[in-house]
Amino acid sequence: MSNFNQALIDHIEKSYNLKIVQIVPINGILKIKTKKKKYYILKETSRKEVVDVYYFLLSQKFSNFIMPEFTVYKQLFTNFDNQIYYLLPYLDDIDYPTEKKLIDYIDLLYKLHQKTTIRKRFNKTQFNRLYKKKLKQLERQFQLLDYYIVECENKEYKSVFDWTYAVKYYEIMYIKNIVLKLQTQIDELVENIDKYDYCIIHNNPSIDHFVVTNELNYLISFDYSTISFKVHDYIKLFIDYSEYEVDWLSLIINDNVSKFEFYYFIFNVLFYIIKNFEITFLSKNNNLESINILIHNLYVASKAIELYQKYESIESSTEKQE
Repeated sequence: MSNFNQALIDHIEKSYNLKIVQIVPINGILKIKTKKKKYYILKETSRKEVVDVYYFLLSQKFSNFIMPEFTVYKQLFTNFDNQIYYLLPYLDDIDYPTEKKLIDYIDLLYKLHQKTTIRKRFNKTQFNRLYKKKLKQLERQFQLLDYYIVECENKEYKSVFDWTYAVKYYEIMYIKNIVLKLQTQIDELVENIDKYDYCIIHNNPSIDHFVVTNELNYLISFDYSTISFKVHDYIKLFIDYSEYEVDWLSLIINDNVSKFEFYYFIFNVLFYIIKNFEITFLSKNNNLESINILIHNLYVASKAIELYQKYESIESSTEKQE
């Protein structure tokens, strides 16, 4: 315990009326063991709103989360040195195949969204401000990618990465065309939205934030949770786990995702893929590593576009039947 801030430990012991006998750092948090052989996770956050999220989850009878411990003062958090801390019971996670765990995790996100749905006025001004900012970033990034292909073509000596980029450039242009189509579709749909179903989103998507026990499955790490579009919980998740053979389309649309929101999901996946094409860095990096990054990003984009095309095909068939 001498390696930790003893004043903080003393404060936690006093605030929760417990005696700490062991502390283990885990990815920026502390796992602690008490004299009564109970285990907890001590978390620090700069967002007091996380407490409101926990209370809201409780009020909506969403049971698949771990409620923080109350202090001796009946609070869910404690202040120390201008920081907010809270204590969570530690639960051992059951390990099983990633594909199945991913499906179960998305199913639990779906339950979270359905339990916490809030219908309110759609703030077009705020949405357009953030959306247009992303469009401008994409425009600049596509220009840089265009400049680099010209540079590649004019090089007397081309590196292995230059050749790979030149061969794959048509895929980038295909992504650009899909983005332009999505922009048109999103613009049309946004104009007709007056009120919209928002919900609590986990906003820190990773199956590492999903705990499975013998009794129940739990979502953990609500530090970044907020009220927003449900698809924000799937964007990073899809980018990180798209190589796993799960039915992404069914998993996402089963969450009652609107057409507008599905298009916005695909748009954001492609936005982050294109944004991560750091050509200056990649072209000067180790060739093999650079090529792997480029090919992997293009693979994720292709999976997103495949998802988009399947969705369009389903929508087209539905419209013909009507």
